[in-house]
Amino acid sequence: MIDINNFFKWLKMNSHLSESSIKKYTGAVKTISNEMIGYGVIEKSLLDMNLFELDTALINILKCEAFIIKNTTGNSMYSNALKQFRYYMAAHKEDDGGEEQIALEIKASAQLSDTEKSVLIKSRVGQGKYRAGLLRKYNGKCVVTGIDKSDLLIASHIKPWSISNNDERIDIENGLLLCPNFDKLFDCGLLTFSNSGKIYISSFVNEDNIRRLHIERETVVDLKISNRMKAYLDYHRDVLFVR
Repeated sequence: MIDINNFFKWLKMNSHLSESSIKKYTGAVKTISNEMIGYGVIEKSLLDMNLFELDTALINILKCEAFIIKNTTGNSMYSNALKQFRYYMAAHKEDDGGEEQIALEIKASAQLSDTEKSVLIKSRVGQGKYRAGLLRKYNGKCVVTGIDKSDLLIASHIKPWSISNNDERIDIENGLLLCPNFDKLFDCGLLTFSNSGKIYISSFVNEDNIRRLHIERETVVDLKISNRMKAYLDYHRDVLFVR
């Protein structure tokens, strides 16, 4: 079980929030957790979940009518608290077995051919058609930096692989080709993109580190956008990006 006090301390060290705001956000995570259990939206506390379970829970929480009303009344405080908690979890992510479990489920599926199973599983470990498709789409270059050394490029999913359905997991429009620094920022919700390719950087990344990353807040990159990608980016901005 996660100690909520560690989340409090982490926010204090990594955000510009006042102590009173941090108390509100940590309290909000516990409140939402208890209320969603009461409504039957989740089966166990958010504090007892790994990142894979949390990402799955967030989908159900954010579409719960009671949560939507509460969050609207609270000026999005509750959704912001969940985003920050998700960032905390992503920053402390360990190999929790969640994705490996999905791989086992894929292998056991009677609805998928052996070829389809192989494609899905390989898309997770950065091999196969999914990665090759992104390399072709972006001419073998990181969409932010232009780095073209293939072993430094990661086939990043926009909507996390663990909560995507089988089609979304191998959909090239659900992917970006990124170098490790930007893959980590994107995965943690510290960086996102507008549909026009403008980079948005979280307030959790201070100005010194922004300079060290050699990016500007007004930077615009060519995402080779499509309508399908717009839907995935909407999800990333709404659910994962920590403002």
